[in-house]
Amino acid sequence: MIDIINKCECTGCQMCEDICPVEAISFFPDECGFWYPKVDYQKCVKCQKCINTCPSLNSMKNENYNNPIVFAGWAKNKNIRLSSTSGGAYYVFAKDFLEKNGIIAGCVYSKDYKSAYHTLGFDESDLIKIMGSKYFQSNSSGIYKDIKIQLSEGKKVLFCGAPCQSAALYSFVGNHPNLYTVDFICRGVNSPKAYRAYIEEQEKKANATVSKVHLKDKRKGWQSLATYMQFSNGKEYYKYRYNDWWIKGYIQGNLFMREACHHCKYKNIPRVSDITIGDFWGIDGLSDEDMFNGVSAIILNSCKGKELLNNVKDSLVLNRMSLDDVSNGNPCLLNIAKKGKNRDNFFKDLDEMPFSKAVKSNYDGTFKEEIKNILKTIRKEIFKSKKW
Repeated sequence: MIDIINKCECTGCQMCEDICPVEAISFFPDECGFWYPKVDYQKCVKCQKCINTCPSLNSMKNENYNNPIVFAGWAKNKNIRLSSTSGGAYYVFAKDFLEKNGIIAGCVYSKDYKSAYHTLGFDESDLIKIMGSKYFQSNSSGIYKDIKIQLSEGKKVLFCGAPCQSAALYSFVGNHPNLYTVDFICRGVNSPKAYRAYIEEQEKKANATVSKVHLKDKRKGWQSLATYMQFSNGKEYYKYRYNDWWIKGYIQGNLFMREACHHCKYKNIPRVSDITIGDFWGIDGLSDEDMFNGVSAIILNSCKGKELLNNVKDSLVLNRMSLDDVSNGNPCLLNIAKKGKNRDNFFKDLDEMPFSKAVKSNYDGTFKEEIKNILKTIRKEIFKSKKW
């Protein structure tokens, strides 16, 4: 059954758990903290639904656009734009969907901010929880059943998740007319175990529990890739891309991504979801203010995607772009992130030492590249300060 799937293929979408008619499939974490299916063969009736519907083991028919429509954009509402991790496009889509009596589904933090899971959202308070990047894998167990129930009751659902999760949802419910999907430009999903270790190390240093986490915090600008944490005793943590060990281990070290992400089947066109969103890295010609506040890449992959954008176009600033414009600054739109050569050793070290030390011990010398980026930033600031 499905528990023989190779780790290079299993995305951890957990759809097979939802589709099993006798609840014979459960998920358990491996030594790296990624969950994989286990079958209870005393319950299993060998219907093979788990194998026959797994998107990693079966090719899917995809009639989305071979030439998607691309925009750079951001929310006209400045507060929404600043509180979002990119330009606020997702919030605009989801808010309009809710106002039209639809239901949203997306990823939220657990109460202790040490894990994340997929859930349904029914109002703006739920949307606020779904907003923002979570740079590690969410638990999506049960969400496919929940969405199918809503669709069967005639509700419209807007799902947001990783491309592999969208693929799993389509495998579960089919191309339902009331289902709309949004995925994001995904570099790869990170280990929940590694993320928990990262948070717990900061809690130990602060001698308090974390009460807020904001990845890609914008107080020093959209491009800072900063991380902000607030603790129960009032202490705060703030680091940006060059001095935060989570970002260094993920973006530059490739140390704690899921094995299947290094063999991803969704880095292609046509995309699996109706809309793809993400940061519009590398965009030129915008004002300093816009580059500070954040810019979304909005890729329309289907007629449903066009419908969603048409519904909210008055709430967004939009500039028509090309797919090359996006992929030039977002290589992971079409290219797989290579496995860090010290990834396996990192997880061994993580069992013996704090998160930051495990990253530092296995961080593979991109120091020169970092210095180059820092000097580039300094030169840019000097250039801006000159009066010509």
